[in-house]
Formats: sequence, C-alpha cells, structure tokens
Amino acid sequence: MGKLISPLFTTWPWIKWGEERGLEIALRDGINVWTWSEVLTQINRYANGLLQQGVKRDDVVVGVGKNSIELIWLQLASIRIGAHFSAINPRTPMNQLHQLVTSISAKHIWFGEGQESISGTWHHLQLINADYGVIATTWQPTRLATLTFTSGSTGLPKAVAHSASNHLHSASGLLSWMPFDTSDSWLLSLPLFHISGLAIVWRWLLSGATLVLPTEEGLLNDLSGVTHASLVPTQLQRILASGDASRLALKRILLGGTVIPTELTDEAKENGIECWLGYGMTEMSSTVTAKLADGLSGVGHVLPYRELRIEKGEVLVRGEALALGYYRSAGIMSITNEDGWYQSNDLGHVEGAELHIQGRADNMFISGGENIHPEKIEKALLVHADIEQVIVVDMPDEEFGQRPVAVIKSVNIIDCSTLTDFLQGKLTSFEHPARYENMPEDLLGTGIKISRQKVKEWVHSLPLSK
Repeated sequence: MGKLISPLFTTWPWIKWGEERGLEIALRDGINVWTWSEVLTQINRYANGLLQQGVKRDDVVVGVGKNSIELIWLQLASIRIGAHFSAINPRTPMNQLHQLVTSISAKHIWFGEGQESISGTWHHLQLINADYGVIATTWQPTRLATLTFTSGSTGLPKAVAHSASNHLHSASGLLSWMPFDTSDSWLLSLPLFHISGLAIVWRWLLSGATLVLPTEEGLLNDLSGVTHASLVPTQLQRILASGDASRLALKRILLGGTVIPTELTDEAKENGIECWLGYGMTEMSSTVTAKLADGLSGVGHVLPYRELRIEKGEVLVRGEALALGYYRSAGIMSITNEDGWYQSNDLGHVEGAELHIQGRADNMFISGGENIHPEKIEKALLVHADIEQVIVVDMPDEEFGQRPVAVIKSVNIIDCSTLTDFLQGKLTSFEHPARYENMPEDLLGTGIKISRQKVKEWVHSLPLSK
C-alpha cells in the first residue's frame, strides 16, 4: 500500500520534532499558532505546573471539557510527568461522572471553561504556566499513558488502558497506507474522550505535521485550512452540498459510519478529496482495517501492526496496537484469551482478504425463530437520503418473542409508512421494523456514538400501544 512507517521514538515525540522542526508550525487554534519548539517549551512548563500542584508519576489525571487547546496541553503535560490521562465526555451526568472518576481512582480533575465541577476526594487542577525545569520522568513508550472510556452493552463504561506505544503503532499502521506528512494538517474534529479523536493527536505526534483545533466558525470554515479530517458521511454530504468543496485544501478524509454512499465518495473525488473508511475499536487504539472507499460492502484489509482472525464467526484481533487492558483502581485487567487474542464480539467474515462486518453478537436477537442483526437493518435504512442516524433495538412481542424497532434521526420529516416500501428487496419481511420512533435529542450525545443501551431503555419505557 505504501512505505511502512516506524512507530519507534527514542524520546518524547514533541522533543524530537522540537529539535528537528523547531520553527515549523505544530499547533493552530484559530489565529493562535505554536511552533514545535514552542510546543516543547509549553508542555514542559505545564508539566512543571502539574508537579507544583502535587501530581505524581502514576496518578490519574482527568480532563472534563470539550476539545480545546487547554485539554491538549493537559493531556501531553500529564503524560510527560508519567501520570495517566483520561478525558471524559463533558455531557456525562454528574452522578455517572462521579462513578467514572471513582472507578479509576483519579486524584486530580481539570474542568474546562463553563463546565460544572463535582466535589470529591480529588484535587481540582489548574493549568499553571510554571518556570521551565528539568523533569525526571524519561521516555518509556510501553508505560500506561491514557485511559479511554468505552461503553459496553450494559453496566458502567470500561476504561481502556493504552501506552504511547499502542497509540503510535496504531497511527503508524494507518499512515503507512493513508499519507499524512510534515506538510499536512489534521483537524481535531472528534472529541478527545473518544478513541477516534485521541488517535488524531497521536497521528500528529507520529508525523510531526500540524494539528488544528476547531473554532466557533463552523465546520466548513475549519476545513478551509486543513488537508486531513475525520468526518461522518452526513458532514461530508453537507460540505459537498455547499458548493465550496473545490476551494478547500482537503486531500483526504477518514470516514466513520456503517454506510458510505458511492455517489458521495465519487463526488468528493471529483473535488480532489480521497475518502478512506475502515473498522476499528477502542481496545485496538482506533482503526484495525482500512481502504479507499470503493462502494463495496467490505471494511478494508488489516493494517500493519495488527493481526485478525475469524473464529466461529467472531472477529479476534491482536498486535502492537492492542491496549494494555481494562483499568480499574486495582490495576490493569487483561482483555485477551490464553493465546493473546482479544475477542471483539463483532461478527464478521473475510472475502478476498477483506473484512466484512455483520454486526455485534450481543446485539443479535431472535424474532419468531429467526436471527435478527440490528446492524443489517440500520445499514439498509441509512441508504435513505433523509435518514442521518438510526439505532435498531428489540422490543418484547407476544407473538414473535422480540420485534425490531427503529429509532431514527432524519433531515426531513419522513412518513414512516413509506419506509416499508423503501425496504422491499433490501430486507426479508421478518427484518422489517415493527415500529419507527424519532430519536430524542438527549440520546444523540456527541453524534459520534449513540448508546444503544440507552436507546433500548427509552424504547422500553414507551407505552406499548404506540
């Protein structure tokens, strides 16, 4: 695919780039810019500021806030002194935020501007621009660096523990195929509390390129000065519809989502934009397989530094990008089986060395004796031009045991009676949703990943007569 990029560093990535590319722009936040030399200095200053506030090696530091330059500084400064950094969704309810912070025994919390704080046994941090000094912690890439929460089907989200080596191997594998070099820039369009946002930071650190933070001026404005971005199909659709795509500097987009219309990627290509897509998970530090969008249903081939196998229909993965484990106050718990494989619970198969995903094993349910995969129904519905997002869950039914219910977010009002005709030929009759509901705003979250469990709980709370 391309030249294999090494993920190996002999020192902190920002020190390497500060020495080699000191005067080149590393960070841009609106009209403010920092060179690599300034990034190196600033990280050390904030790191010393954390030390002055009592943050120690192996302490857990939590950042609660939307993407900002302060959250970037906090992450890198925490890692620089050997602490473990975790960003948490600022929209997390207060009671759950307290549970998450407690579950990882966090000792220090930073709250972003306008963010409501919570009290507890932890210390509230500030970003202090302290005097530049020598920091004892040395570069040890296999040490625990970050904790990223990922939601399961039930229970409290799990904190996935990654090392710098995990992140850099993840970045190296993708960028060996999808070019991103020192002359490029990537928009931090996804939240740092999600692995897809965190991965952008590590691709930047690996490549020595430029990281650009979003502004209040809107996505189209933010994309005007970057070469790379991570987007969902509806965002790309709006950009192309604006008629301004040809004037953008965009060269490559990494698309997330289950359905990527060929017409969309073809139009992007006509405007000089390559569209890449893939399959990934938090436990593998983001992307596992990838490819240039080609209109086919597969999710690409396995990237370097990863391995993949199918066992009894389930996708198993391992490699240098695989996380250290799940983190709890007692320490790191292994996530692999006796052979070192992580069992993803995703159902899939390989055709011509390309992976095809069928859905989640724990999402499948039985309706009238037939196996129902919600993801298959979602994929069929997302082809509809007016449907932006959809989650299909099961609802108890006296006759069939369980029946699918589709909860949708649409661009325009949809007459749900027309969806039955729309799905003809795409799904068998027993796969057709028995009911459609509009997605409540409070379930949309960040738009990156909707909680299927919360949608299911909401559907089950509705009157049966609906």
